Amino acid sequence: MYDWTALWDEHAAEQGPLAGVHDVNSLAERLAAKLIEPADADVPLAVYETAASYILVGVEGGQVQQLALAKRDLFDLTLRFVTEDEGQELALPYLEIIADNLATGESEAWRATVTLDEQGRPWAARRMLAEQLMPAFEFDTLSFTDAGSFREALRSLWIDTVPQLVPHIVGWFGGEREQEDGVAPIHDDARTREMLERYAEIVRHEQAALGRRFGDAELRLIAEVLHSIRFDSAASCRGLWLAVEAHLIDEELDRKWKIDGDALLEKLKGLSYAQEVALIEGLTASAGHEGDAE
Repeated sequence: MYDWTALWDEHAAEQGPLAGVHDVNSLAERLAAKLIEPADADVPLAVYETAASYILVGVEGGQVQQLALAKRDLFDLTLRFVTEDEGQELALPYLEIIADNLATGESEAWRATVTLDEQGRPWAARRMLAEQLMPAFEFDTLSFTDAGSFREALRSLWIDTVPQLVPHIVGWFGGEREQEDGVAPIHDDARTREMLERYAEIVRHEQAALGRRFGDAELRLIAEVLHSIRFDSAASCRGLWLAVEAHLIDEELDRKWKIDGDALLEKLKGLSYAQEVALIEGLTASAGHEGDAE
């Protein structure tokens, strides 16, 4: 279901000691929880489940530690700029934020049509698209909609992703997305330079984090997949895991690179738009074909 090791490492600061433990797989009664993933040689973490949380138990620094993760906090957020009809009965183009929580089985989407004002600035939900101007997001059906962690994640997603999307949105409205050479012209003005600098900084930040999430063999496998595909637009960068899955099935690249293919796909599915773009940018550049992705 989850990459438990990644969650364990990500929440290392929240781990607490668990004294008097001789077998991490025999704590169901003590924790009042059900053992759903026993620890073994491959994943030395025992995972227990209650109605509201997962409890991970493992050894860190020679001591048994436990980590409680509330299910309501295990959500994923994705922000997209949608330009093609996907049956939503909403005027194109529009922004879409999808909130999914595999642990609770909940999913809801927020959408807002995007327009340009007379000055050529994009707007959505009565807000100009700037990172400091956030719409009043409504996710009324989610049980965790008022949780501080969820609201903070929405804020971070907006701040991290909107600066990347604005140039693409403006270009789409200007008809620049289908140039003969497939590359939209870049205007050399102060505002565009500012946006490109922000984009570069976001990519650098996300690449640093991704280097800790993916192993070297996993990155080499993804780079091999990227070498054989092309992204025709910024929006098409979303869904890298689908391309990787196809190559895993057809070419058994997981065996070639000796990695867990299912675990890799779960990691890719959990990436935000900013993280996915950063991963593509870094791996295509390192492979020497930067022109294959926009």
